[in-house]
Amino acid sequence: MTRCEFCGKPLHEHVGRGRRRRFCSDACRQRAHRAGRTMPVPPDMAMADRWLRWQLAHRGEGTSKRPLRFDGGPASSTDPATWTSLPTAEQSKAGDGLGFALGGGFACIDLDHCYDSRGHLADWAKMLLAPVAGRTWVEISPSGHGLHIWGRCAERKGVKLRGLMDAEAYSQGRYMTYTGHAWRDSPARLADLTLLFEVIKRISA
Repeated sequence: MTRCEFCGKPLHEHVGRGRRRRFCSDACRQRAHRAGRTMPVPPDMAMADRWLRWQLAHRGEGTSKRPLRFDGGPASSTDPATWTSLPTAEQSKAGDGLGFALGGGFACIDLDHCYDSRGHLADWAKMLLAPVAGRTWVEISPSGHGLHIWGRCAERKGVKLRGLMDAEAYSQGRYMTYTGHAWRDSPARLADLTLLFEVIKRISA
Protein backbone atom coordinates (compact mmCIF):
# COMPACT_ATOMS: atom_id res chain seq x y z
CA MET A 1 0.00 0.00 0.00
CA THR A 2 1.36 3.41 -1.00
CA ARG A 3 0.87 6.32 1.39
CA CYS A 4 1.04 10.09 1.18
CA GLU A 5 4.60 11.24 1.85
CA PHE A 6 3.35 14.11 4.03
CA CYS A 7 0.41 12.87 6.12
CA GLY A 8 0.65 9.09 5.67
CA LYS A 9 -2.89 8.56 4.36
CA PRO A 10 -3.36 5.59 1.96
CA LEU A 11 -3.25 6.40 -1.75
CA HIS A 12 -5.18 4.61 -4.48
CA GLU A 13 -3.08 2.01 -6.23
CA HIS A 14 -1.31 3.40 -9.27
CA VAL A 15 -2.67 1.89 -12.50
CA GLY A 16 -1.39 2.45 -16.03
CA ARG A 17 1.20 4.89 -17.23
CA GLY A 18 2.26 8.17 -15.75
CA ARG A 19 4.06 9.27 -12.62
CA ARG A 20 3.19 7.58 -9.32
CA ARG A 21 1.31 9.82 -6.88
CA ARG A 22 3.32 11.00 -3.88
CA PHE A 23 0.68 13.04 -2.05
CA CYS A 24 -3.01 12.56 -1.27
CA SER A 25 -4.00 16.16 -2.07
CA ASP A 26 -2.76 19.50 -3.36
CA ALA A 27 -2.72 20.74 0.24
CA CYS A 28 -0.24 18.05 1.29
CA ARG A 29 1.88 18.68 -1.81
CA GLN A 30 2.02 22.41 -1.06
CA ARG A 31 2.78 21.88 2.63
CA ALA A 32 5.59 19.47 1.76
CA HIS A 33 7.02 21.94 -0.75
CA ARG A 34 6.93 24.81 1.75
CA ALA A 35 8.67 22.65 4.34
CA GLY A 36 11.37 21.66 1.87
CA ARG A 37 10.59 18.01 2.40
CA THR A 38 13.22 16.24 0.30
CA MET A 39 14.20 13.67 2.91
CA PRO A 40 14.00 14.74 6.55
CA VAL A 41 16.63 13.23 8.85
CA PRO A 42 17.10 13.96 12.57
CA PRO A 43 20.38 15.91 12.87
CA ASP A 44 21.99 13.39 15.25
CA MET A 45 21.40 10.62 12.73
CA ALA A 46 22.51 12.76 9.79
CA MET A 47 25.87 13.37 11.45
CA ALA A 48 26.47 9.73 12.43
CA ASP A 49 28.52 7.47 10.14
CA ARG A 50 26.12 4.56 10.61
CA TRP A 51 24.45 4.51 7.20
CA LEU A 52 24.26 1.67 4.71
CA ARG A 53 22.09 0.44 1.87
CA TRP A 54 19.70 -2.50 1.68
CA GLN A 55 18.32 -4.84 -0.97
CA LEU A 56 15.17 -6.93 -0.98
CA ALA A 57 16.02 -10.64 -1.14
CA HIS A 58 13.60 -13.51 -1.72
CA ARG A 59 13.94 -16.57 0.49
CA GLY A 60 11.49 -19.35 -0.24
CA GLU A 61 8.01 -17.91 0.24
CA GLY A 62 9.27 -14.91 2.20
CA THR A 63 11.53 -11.93 1.75
CA SER A 64 14.28 -10.25 3.75
CA LYS A 65 16.19 -6.99 3.52
CA ARG A 66 19.89 -7.67 3.00
CA PRO A 67 22.30 -4.93 4.20
CA LEU A 68 24.74 -3.59 1.63
CA ARG A 69 27.76 -1.31 1.62
CA PHE A 70 27.50 1.89 -0.39
CA ASP A 71 29.54 0.16 -3.13
CA GLY A 72 27.12 -2.79 -3.32
CA GLY A 73 29.21 -5.24 -1.30
CA PRO A 74 27.78 -7.09 1.73
CA ALA A 75 27.41 -5.05 4.92
CA SER A 76 26.84 -5.99 8.55
CA SER A 77 24.79 -4.25 11.22
CA THR A 78 27.59 -5.01 13.69
CA ASP A 79 30.64 -4.01 11.59
CA PRO A 80 31.29 -0.24 11.50
CA ALA A 81 33.79 -0.76 8.69
CA THR A 82 30.85 -1.47 6.36
CA TRP A 83 28.93 1.70 7.29
CA THR A 84 29.32 5.16 5.81
CA SER A 85 28.13 8.77 6.01
CA LEU A 86 24.65 9.88 4.99
CA PRO A 87 25.80 11.84 1.89
CA THR A 88 27.74 8.83 0.61
CA ALA A 89 24.83 6.46 1.25
CA GLU A 90 22.38 8.86 -0.43
CA GLN A 91 24.52 9.15 -3.54
CA SER A 92 24.87 5.37 -3.86
CA LYS A 93 22.63 3.52 -6.32
CA ALA A 94 23.22 0.13 -4.68
CA GLY A 95 20.19 -1.85 -3.56
CA ASP A 96 16.71 -0.53 -2.90
CA GLY A 97 17.16 2.13 -0.24
CA LEU A 98 18.84 3.53 2.85
CA GLY A 99 19.46 1.80 6.16
CA PHE A 100 20.82 2.86 9.55
CA ALA A 101 22.80 0.72 12.00
CA LEU A 102 21.38 0.87 15.54
CA GLY A 103 23.52 1.27 18.65
CA GLY A 104 25.53 4.05 20.24
CA GLY A 105 22.33 5.44 21.74
CA PHE A 106 20.26 5.17 18.52
CA ALA A 107 17.16 2.98 18.73
CA CYS A 108 14.12 2.11 16.65
CA ILE A 109 10.75 0.44 17.25
CA ASP A 110 9.26 -1.28 14.22
CA LEU A 111 5.46 -1.49 14.09
CA ASP A 112 4.56 -4.00 11.39
CA HIS A 113 1.12 -4.47 9.79
CA CYS A 114 -0.27 -1.73 12.02
CA TYR A 115 -3.05 -0.59 9.65
CA ASP A 116 -6.40 -2.38 9.25
CA SER A 117 -8.13 -3.15 5.94
CA ARG A 118 -9.64 0.35 5.86
CA GLY A 119 -6.26 2.01 6.28
CA HIS A 120 -6.92 2.98 9.91
CA LEU A 121 -4.20 2.72 12.51
CA ALA A 122 -4.67 -0.27 14.83
CA ASP A 123 -5.48 0.44 18.49
CA TRP A 124 -2.30 -1.27 19.72
CA ALA A 125 -0.22 0.99 17.46
CA LYS A 126 -2.03 4.09 18.75
CA MET A 127 -1.19 2.98 22.30
CA LEU A 128 2.52 2.64 21.55
CA LEU A 129 2.65 5.91 19.62
CA ALA A 130 0.78 8.00 22.20
CA PRO A 131 3.77 8.73 24.52
CA VAL A 132 6.05 9.92 21.69
CA ALA A 133 3.79 11.26 18.93
CA GLY A 134 4.88 14.77 18.03
CA ARG A 135 8.09 14.38 20.07
CA THR A 136 10.20 12.04 17.91
CA TRP A 137 10.75 11.03 14.29
CA VAL A 138 8.19 8.47 13.09
CA GLU A 139 8.25 7.37 9.48
CA ILE A 140 6.31 5.08 7.16
CA SER A 141 8.10 1.82 6.40
CA PRO A 142 9.07 0.77 2.83
CA SER A 143 6.04 -1.53 2.55
CA GLY A 144 3.60 1.21 3.54
CA HIS A 145 2.02 -1.19 6.05
CA GLY A 146 4.14 -0.26 9.05
CA LEU A 147 5.82 2.54 10.98
CA HIS A 148 9.31 3.09 12.40
CA ILE A 149 9.62 5.01 15.68
CA TRP A 150 13.16 6.41 15.86
CA GLY A 151 14.70 7.69 19.07
CA ARG A 152 17.28 7.33 21.79
CA CYS A 153 17.84 4.43 24.18
CA ALA A 154 20.78 2.78 25.92
CA GLU A 155 21.94 -0.45 24.31
CA ARG A 156 19.84 -3.34 25.59
CA LYS A 157 18.45 -6.68 24.49
CA GLY A 158 15.95 -6.46 21.65
CA VAL A 159 12.27 -7.32 22.12
CA LYS A 160 9.89 -8.89 19.62
CA LEU A 161 6.09 -9.11 19.92
CA ARG A 162 3.90 -11.30 17.73
CA GLY A 163 0.20 -12.07 17.97
CA LEU A 164 -2.19 -9.30 18.98
CA MET A 165 0.46 -6.79 17.95
CA ASP A 166 3.50 -6.93 15.66
CA ALA A 167 6.27 -4.85 17.17
CA GLU A 168 10.05 -5.12 17.47
CA ALA A 169 12.31 -2.84 19.51
CA TYR A 170 16.08 -2.71 19.02
CA SER A 171 18.93 -0.50 20.20
CA GLN A 172 21.96 -2.54 19.11
CA GLY A 173 23.12 -5.25 16.73
CA ARG A 174 20.47 -4.51 14.08
CA TYR A 175 19.84 -2.06 11.29
CA MET A 176 16.57 -0.52 10.13
CA THR A 177 15.54 0.66 6.72
CA TYR A 178 15.11 4.43 6.44
CA THR A 179 12.56 6.01 4.09
CA GLY A 180 12.29 9.66 5.13
CA HIS A 181 8.51 9.43 4.60
CA ALA A 182 7.14 11.14 7.69
CA TRP A 183 4.12 9.84 9.55
CA ARG A 184 1.84 12.85 9.89
CA ASP A 185 3.80 15.86 11.17
CA SER A 186 6.56 13.98 12.97
CA PRO A 187 9.46 16.29 13.88
CA ALA A 188 12.98 15.49 12.69
CA ARG A 189 14.32 14.94 16.20
CA LEU A 190 14.87 12.01 18.56
CA ALA A 191 13.10 11.47 21.89
CA ASP A 192 13.93 8.98 24.66
CA LEU A 193 12.31 5.60 23.90
CA THR A 194 13.27 3.88 27.17
CA LEU A 195 9.68 3.92 28.46
CA LEU A 196 8.38 2.33 25.25
CA PHE A 197 11.05 -0.37 25.43
CA GLU A 198 9.91 -1.15 28.97
CA VAL A 199 6.24 -1.27 27.93
CA ILE A 200 6.97 -3.67 25.06
CA LYS A 201 9.18 -5.81 27.32
CA ARG A 202 6.41 -6.14 29.91
CA ILE A 203 3.81 -7.02 27.30
CA SER A 204 6.09 -9.72 25.92
CA ALA A 205 6.80 -11.25 29.33
